Amino acid sequence: MKRLVTTLLIAMAAAATVNTAHAADRVDRITAGLRQSPLFVDPDVSYLLDARQRATLGTQLRTAGVPIYLVVVPLLSEDESAGDGEYLGSLLHQRLGRNGIYLIADQRGDLDTMAYQVPRDTTLDFALATSDKPLPGKLHDAIDAFAHAPKAAPSDPAKPRTPELDERQKKSTAVGLTGQFTKTFFPALIMSGLALALLFYLCLAVFRTFQAVRGAGRPALGPRRLRRTAEAELVRLARAIGAAGEDNPGYARAMAGYDAAKLLHDEKDDPGSRFGVVVLALEGQDALRDETADPAPRCMVNPFHGTAGRRVRRRLADLPDGRRPLCDACEKSHDLRPLTLEIKGRKRPYYAAPGLWEKLQGRTADLPERVLEYLGVD
Repeated sequence: MKRLVTTLLIAMAAAATVNTAHAADRVDRITAGLRQSPLFVDPDVSYLLDARQRATLGTQLRTAGVPIYLVVVPLLSEDESAGDGEYLGSLLHQRLGRNGIYLIADQRGDLDTMAYQVPRDTTLDFALATSDKPLPGKLHDAIDAFAHAPKAAPSDPAKPRTPELDERQKKSTAVGLTGQFTKTFFPALIMSGLALALLFYLCLAVFRTFQAVRGAGRPALGPRRLRRTAEAELVRLARAIGAAGEDNPGYARAMAGYDAAKLLHDEKDDPGSRFGVVVLALEGQDALRDETADPAPRCMVNPFHGTAGRRVRRRLADLPDGRRPLCDACEKSHDLRPLTLEIKGRKRPYYAAPGLWEKLQGRTADLPERVLEYLGVD
């Protein structure tokens, strides 16, 4: 509750005082900090990392073998990044003028990365970026993943789209703070902040209860991260196929998965199809790793959990009753919360996404053949 109130007060203060000079000041301040240390923690979120944790992360950054700049800051829709960590990373790269990995952590513990001319595979796994670990542990794992990532050709990311202010923000920026507003700002902030914090907390509790009932718990895969994850897993499958010999018993299955995933990726861009690419790529990698033409299905609750131990009759939201492949952890859990996709502003279990998954109805056996059938390919 205390952290929630703090975050709300930060957001309200930022909304009331945003202007161009302030935005430039923050980027300059972060850039100046990064020139001194690869770790910058904004004072507004200093509670996220204590002194010992900062020292440990600083040492880890300096010994990672690749330049990594870690920035822990609040990301709000009213600031210069419009709440977009990737856009802030691009601003910092331009201002700092140094190539490397820019790792941005916000007040919610979400991670975004931008990598410039780094000779490593700098794709951050979705499961790692959205893990439920406390932020210090999540950051440690992310830095460790970059430090041990396989070699890859250095490249630059696509330039993020410049965020656009909405009409309310434009009006606020154009008019500025009047003398009358200045006189009434702080009393109004305190009273409305406390009232909104209580209202927000109650609404959040109701919403989370509704999510639990519907089975649509975290993590949710938004359009941008979904696209990046699908492309990254497709590349990983291609590399695994290239490294494996044709005598690998799983080679033919991996090739079938790659062909179906590539075709699905090229012809469909809806969330369900994007996640279909992810599952096909993961199963293809499983076939090569386990050297089998018939890899075990991925966990139905969340394919990122890994392969299923066995099929268990458990009820899942938005699916007819039946035996579903579950990983060992989900088999033992009494609170199954499926991975969700963000579809038109709503969160839905991935297997309930319109299109491909409606046709599958939870049946993932022979997935490459089912996908080709869905696409109308003989």
